[in-house]
Amino acid sequence: MNTHETYMHRCLQLAKLGAGQVAPNPMVGAMLVYQDCIIGEGYHKQYGQAHAEVNCINSVSEANQLLIEKSTLYVSLEPCAHYGKTPPCANLIIQKKIAQVVIGCRDSYEEVNGRGIEKLLKAGVGVVAGILEKEALDLNKRFFTFHTKKHPYIILKWAQSQD
Repeated sequence: MNTHETYMHRCLQLAKLGAGQVAPNPMVGAMLVYQDCIIGEGYHKQYGQAHAEVNCINSVSEANQLLIEKSTLYVSLEPCAHYGKTPPCANLIIQKKIAQVVIGCRDSYEEVNGRGIEKLLKAGVGVVAGILEKEALDLNKRFFTFHTKKHPYIILKWAQSQD
């Protein structure tokens, strides 16, 4: 497992902490890493509240605030680029002058779907996408099924007697 995969694996662990609390939004985890040292972590904790990127940036200690713009942000899902219940995370990343963002997978929600990545690239932020993509997609399969196939993710349980 390379460095990007190691940090993304941790983002996915963080994202799972939001299970049962963030729907209909996806579970998302984020980390800020400066020279192989984690200076911030966060996840989307509650529907309608701050997203993972915001919680991650807010978790950085006062002593490490100057390191934010020199750090790499790892996030399990493409940062949002639209105003919903919260402002766009892509704007915050640009405002904080974070130089590089590593993303697990694109967000298939029509309000985002590549727009977050595009906004970051236009602002000069380096973007690496598709790190542990399969795992990131699997984590939010219900969210992605709803937005790509326009129907809920269905689990069928079947019991049958021999006769």
